[in-house]
Amino acid sequence: MATDGTPEPAAKRCGEAIARLRTARRWSRAQLLIRLYDELAPDDPNYDSISETWLARLENGRMVKIPRQTIDALCRALRCTPQERASVLLHADRSVLAEHAASPTPTAEALTYVMDRLYAEAGEVLGAQVGHQSVAALDELALLEMTASALDLLIARRRKRLAAANGHTSARMPLAQRDGRFTLMQPVTSGTSA
Repeated sequence: MATDGTPEPAAKRCGEAIARLRTARRWSRAQLLIRLYDELAPDDPNYDSISETWLARLENGRMVKIPRQTIDALCRALRCTPQERASVLLHADRSVLAEHAASPTPTAEALTYVMDRLYAEAGEVLGAQVGHQSVAALDELALLEMTASALDLLIARRRKRLAAANGHTSARMPLAQRDGRFTLMQPVTSGTSA
């Protein structure tokens, strides 16, 4: 939170994402608030201040900070799909792999590391596949296949680096591109079969 009380950029992005989803559902703020009260826990820091004015401030980017549990409650109230929830959490600078009241699990830590490496080292492949499409317009299977393709590329690059570091050139894993998707082919081995 900014010390001068100005909204954090993540709070502004989160509010804009919430407004887009509410508008896409053709709900008024009052309709969303009715659903939100059903999802909020009484210990939520915003429980007593939730109102149409509060929601307007959030959607217009005038909220200083939004607690994770409030964002989760908003996602449930909006009946977000997994893709929509991930998008809201990303806009709010929150991890989709973390829970409000729990420490990160080893699985969440492993997946966070893999996603970081995937984004940093093979993000261009995924970006090329997604192109200018709206991620919300893509179906889940297409997104998983695109991500698997980028992950395949990352694995192949790591194997190539490892093989080069160990002086092995026969264990390279060539890639084939088919329909814009990279896939690993069988390892190329030296020698011929008898």
